[in-house]
This record gives sequence, C-alpha cells and structure tokens, in this order.
Amino acid sequence: MSSGLGKTLLLACALLLAAWAGLAQAQAVHQPKKGSAERAAVLDALRPAVEAQMRGPVEFVVATLRTTPKWAFVQVDPQRPGGAPINVEDTSFSGDADMMDGLTVFALLRFQSGRWNLVEHVVGPTDVAYLDWADRFGAPPVILGLE
Repeated sequence: MSSGLGKTLLLACALLLAAWAGLAQAQAVHQPKKGSAERAAVLDALRPAVEAQMRGPVEFVVATLRTTPKWAFVQVDPQRPGGAPINVEDTSFSGDADMMDGLTVFALLRFQSGRWNLVEHVVGPTDVAYLDWADRFGAPPVILGLE
C-alpha cells in the first residue's frame, strides 16, 4: 500500500470515528417526559435552592430539560403551587427587579452518588449566564445547547 493511500485511509477512519463519537454523544442527550421519575428527580434537586430564594414553595414550568446519564440542564420558570405568579419583591431579589430578566432559572446538575446534585444555577440573568459552564464544570456543551 502506498503511503498516500495509507494516509488517506487513516484520515478517513479518523473522520468516521469523530463523526460516530459526536453522534453517540448527541444521542445520549434526551428530554425526560413529564411525569417521569427522572424529570421529578432533577427538578426536586433544584427545588430547595429556588424555594430559598423565592421564600416559599414553588412548582416549575419547564421550558428546557435535557439530560445525559451524568448531567442535566434546565430552564424553568418558578411559580407558586397552583400557578400563582411570584412577585419578585417577595423574594430574596427584592429591589433587584430592574437588573433582572424575570425569575427564569437556568441550572446545571450532575448525577453523582446515586442522585442529582445542583452544580450551579442563576435566576433572571440578562445574558447567557451558562455560556462558560462547560469549561468551568466539565459539562458537555451539547447538554447546554451550545453544539
């Protein structure tokens, strides 16, 4: 086999392997269905931190929930049980409403020791607050919707 052909085959194999790895990673991301145990576990891991900031019980309206076997990313809007809106002045963000974009919560969680654990979350960011979470925490960019 000529060295040119060998290099071409090696390059083709490398490209195929890279494409397969990317496809495998993309397939590992899924959206847990409403009512599923996985979805409930992810949201329940986030709930205590958000309830502390909202100064009371919350339920979530889910805009985005993506998981892999080890990571979860969520975008949720908290509300009071039964659907009542939360007044920002009744939260730990009282006085900051003019510097926030509502009470939307973005969160990153990791599955460790048999349960979901909150890694980071932000409430009402006015920019893409999770843009550096892949670098800071080692989360796959695909879970954050950055690929």
